[in-house]
Amino acid sequence: MAKMPSNSDKKGRVAKSFLPKWNRAAAVSHNKSQRRYDYGKDNFLPNQLLKAIEASVTATSCRARKSEFIEGNGLSDQAIADLMINPKQTADDLIMEVADVVSIFEAYSLVVKYNNVGEPANIYVIPFELVRKNDDGTYYYNAKLVEQKDKKADRITYFQFNPNETPSSRLSRVDRQIALHGEQIGDIVYIYNKRSGQKEYPIPVSWAAMEEVEADAALGKMDWRNVKKGFRPDAILTTIGKMDDQEEDESGLTEQDAFDKEMSRFTGENAAPIMHMEVASADQKPQLDTFSQEKILNSTTEAADRVGRRVCRGMEVPEVLVPGFAKQGQLGNVQEVKNILRMYQKTIGKKQRLIERGLSIVFPDVDWTIEPLELLDELPDWVQDVMTLPEKRDLAGLEPLESSANQVAEALGTISPLVATKVLERMTDTEIRGIVDLPERDEPESNPEQGDL
Repeated sequence: MAKMPSNSDKKGRVAKSFLPKWNRAAAVSHNKSQRRYDYGKDNFLPNQLLKAIEASVTATSCRARKSEFIEGNGLSDQAIADLMINPKQTADDLIMEVADVVSIFEAYSLVVKYNNVGEPANIYVIPFELVRKNDDGTYYYNAKLVEQKDKKADRITYFQFNPNETPSSRLSRVDRQIALHGEQIGDIVYIYNKRSGQKEYPIPVSWAAMEEVEADAALGKMDWRNVKKGFRPDAILTTIGKMDDQEEDESGLTEQDAFDKEMSRFTGENAAPIMHMEVASADQKPQLDTFSQEKILNSTTEAADRVGRRVCRGMEVPEVLVPGFAKQGQLGNVQEVKNILRMYQKTIGKKQRLIERGLSIVFPDVDWTIEPLELLDELPDWVQDVMTLPEKRDLAGLEPLESSANQVAEALGTISPLVATKVLERMTDTEIRGIVDLPERDEPESNPEQGDL
């Protein structure tokens, strides 16, 4: 009996070639020498993700759409929305900025500064990708992380905001900050939706799609190279022998000059449609080889579509919301689109609540509820074009309209009797009976002997 091949040696060790390889697993480890937790293998995971998204047109589009949905219509309480949360931003401005950060990292970080009695006074957004966690529970900010550099001398350390801390304790820390930095730097709120295995940092879903995001950017570069630097001729004309480029004729042209001048008449925007060449014999006829540029220029189309859809999935954005990715047949399936958007809004609601929760840590007595977008406003134009009025009202959460007959009756009651009479004169008997809720009248069967009445 034949035996299946084994992937282990005699001692039972698994051969390395058979071990699973993860595409881009996010490694978060304790760096004892730096006394911090490394965010990714080299501590630059969020910086690498942000750069990759900014280089991909599909990921950038997903980021914009996701951010719009998270921001919604801003804060529901307009008085709070207009409140200056810091000297340069209203609360709504802050929501817009945080929504963009959450759309990428599913997390965000804030800096809280205090007034002279130790109570929270101002909130600022601090770039999430430039913040790391120390092993003592504090956090540090380093502007040089954007360059993927992280020297201790460039770090600013923040304590985590504690809503239960006494004002006197906060003011003591503020005094130390002023002595060290020349100003109050405040405390930090570092918040994200924790998942299994993500104790120190969040790992965005889009990180698992980094290969697709980078491939999308690479395909764009490939198209650019094909157009800007690719092989451009549509044909190759081969002539036998070397043309004289030294001896000039009576017009001052060499044989090469005359050939180039003649060829220029058949190239460019105003090229002649027919070219006539005279040769002494058939074997002297130049050879013309043509080929199409279409295959070269379209070589990335299918790959861009396939990779782009994967990017949408990795960015957690429905394809229907990203230009160019609506599936075949989806155009007329309004119910499918409605279901997709409703499910997506539930996903967005979780991210909105993350924002509300973080701000409530600082100001628990304020209503930070974000008003969600109306689904109808976010439908692509091509979907709205094929929707009926009842479908639009249903998606917008409006009650169905009354019957058309009732609408006509109400309209007639609002105009002058003279105009109403003119309208009624143009209506059929069936339409008039419908207005007054009478059933259609049965037409009597004609009697051949009596004739029509």
